[in-house]
Amino acid sequence: MTEAAELLVEDDGAVVVVTFNRPRVRNALSTGLLAELDGVLGGFAGAPAGRAPRALLLTGAGGTFSSGADTREPDWRDLSRRAVRRRHFRSVLASLHQAPFPLIAAVEGYALGGGLEFALACDLVVTGENALFGLPELEVGAVPGGGAVHSLIRRAGRGTAARLLLVPGLRVTGAELGRLGAVEAVVPDGTALAAGRELAARVAGRRADLLTSGVRLLRDSGHLDRTAALAVEDGHWWAAAMGRPQTGG
Repeated sequence: MTEAAELLVEDDGAVVVVTFNRPRVRNALSTGLLAELDGVLGGFAGAPAGRAPRALLLTGAGGTFSSGADTREPDWRDLSRRAVRRRHFRSVLASLHQAPFPLIAAVEGYALGGGLEFALACDLVVTGENALFGLPELEVGAVPGGGAVHSLIRRAGRGTAARLLLVPGLRVTGAELGRLGAVEAVVPDGTALAAGRELAARVAGRRADLLTSGVRLLRDSGHLDRTAALAVEDGHWWAAAMGRPQTGG
């Protein structure tokens, strides 16, 4: 395990566990943390064939996932500094979408704002039953900017997305999102990380090229109509059959 100021990275060769490491501020997303995460994910994207992880698990230290943007940063409202954070944030989201391996989020405590954006960018979400999910951006003079509204509409329906976006202070629990089918596993509080590790290990047992084809199929076809989705599936089928998985996003 290597430790940086605000991020922990554990790599066993098959599964990489990336942990937000600012528990004193509920793992708020500072400029420094986003820059580190951007660099870590960019490094995996550039890894040679056979050296990339089979799965990546994203979680948070201290019993919480992430409370979102760090509004305590002294220059938080400075537009030029916000632009820097925005570039890192968008680059991280792009890396997550383009990653040629499955992404799993293990959520406890809070997943708010940007934290929710990162959780929903993962292919699988494991959550404690009383974890709290929310979009407080409008409360601090911003709007969501990382795809969470789109993801919530697809995962939980327009009504849930509208409630979280528009109703001040509203939070929904992991258990409620589980009932809506918006997350893949709801577990007792305090066990999400262990459950996420177990799931990541199971997923990582599959053949690397087929994992790549599988995640690309999931990410590329979910928003398409049936005809277009079948065409995407056909392309991935032939690529897998020929041993040449498609990796583009």
